[in-house]
Amino acid sequence: MSIKNFKLTIQYDGTCYSGWQIQKEQKTVQGLLKSCVQKIVKSESVNLTGSGRTDSGVHSLGQVVNFKVNTNMSSLDFKKAMNANLPNDIRVSKSEVVDEDFNSRYSAKKREYLYMIKKSLSPFDYKYYHLSKSSIDINVLNECAEIILNNNDFSNFCKHSPDLDNYLCSVDHSLWEVKLEESVIQYRIRANRFLHHMVRMLVGTMLAVSGGSISLEKFRKMFDECSDRNRVVTAPSKGLYLFKVYYE
Repeated sequence: MSIKNFKLTIQYDGTCYSGWQIQKEQKTVQGLLKSCVQKIVKSESVNLTGSGRTDSGVHSLGQVVNFKVNTNMSSLDFKKAMNANLPNDIRVSKSEVVDEDFNSRYSAKKREYLYMIKKSLSPFDYKYYHLSKSSIDINVLNECAEIILNNNDFSNFCKHSPDLDNYLCSVDHSLWEVKLEESVIQYRIRANRFLHHMVRMLVGTMLAVSGGSISLEKFRKMFDECSDRNRVVTAPSKGLYLFKVYYE
């Protein structure tokens, strides 16, 4: 047998989980994945790293994990074994064996998130879309999205942490679109890093601008260091998806 560094792309429905990161006595995505790997390789010492954390209720179409294990299994066989042991709301969509220095978190160059909104929900939608009861003006939303592109200090749009040296993020894509015959409003944002609650705070506040409770000029001023954080609105977690992680 030989030590292999596996890179897995993971999709999951975050509804029933207390977020990504392992927490004591809580059901988490990372915890279930780690237990599954340990069961397959019959080891109790697997270090499973994710490309980033997602909060409770947040979904993923492209979370990336890596771990090193001593096995003769191929990447295809490992994918099959994982999906045979995982619950139905977590799937491995891709499995690769990569260079030993690859790290799913620190090797990442950019991450991309989607936020999905509907004006009305069927019984099958409520876990995966945010229901917006206020008016939505796609043109106003994209004016807000353009403001985001022209700023890099997101200190007023995140949960502060003493562990962070700064709140700077380089956003290179920020766009609202109407999809599926105008029934879905989608926001897509890509950046080199994201802060805790950043996307949800941006989306919630942009929707408040679209609905008229916050002016466009006030939103612009929220990127100033001394701006009032009390007007920031946080959108629900269920409409948010980690869409893709970029390594090139």
